[in-house]
Amino acid sequence: MNDRLLLARTFARARHEGQRYGEFPYSVHLDDVERLAQPFGINAMIIAQLHDILEDTTTSVDELVVEFGGMIGLSVSYVTDPMGGDRKSKKHQLHQRLIQLDESSEAARLALIVKSCDRLANVKACRLFHHEKYKMYQSEHAEFRKATYRHGLCEMIWWELDMLIEVGDKIGRY
Repeated sequence: MNDRLLLARTFARARHEGQRYGEFPYSVHLDDVERLAQPFGINAMIIAQLHDILEDTTTSVDELVVEFGGMIGLSVSYVTDPMGGDRKSKKHQLHQRLIQLDESSEAARLALIVKSCDRLANVKACRLFHHEKYKMYQSEHAEFRKATYRHGLCEMIWWELDMLIEVGDKIGRY
């Protein structure tokens, strides 16, 4: 395993210690996002491990820059929900940030990929067992897609995510 990825895993586990993802330790979610990000390279996998650290812990962007470099810190900051407000306003602000990203920048490209992987991991996790959350993701999908999707960037992630959003509840019945 790459030393930087191992450092990101260790760092994220220490910072998210005690947090849960449903019934599981939070690391289960981080590992799911990392697996989805694997085809996009080591930096995508590192960002996947760190993608929730700014909004769910006391970790600062400066700490990420010191530990992982400026590009990783910037990318993680791009995918982080704004502070304060309700879910709808935070997501709207986040989507306004994401829609402005130029995927020719590595930090922006990786942020868009990891954010898509994160959403796919969340939809897969709640589709069968957390119907209310699944419905929430369905209702947010059009705005999320408009902000995050870029043609040719991570088409297989989007194919699966779109499919699960459109017909996932039907698939779960068979």
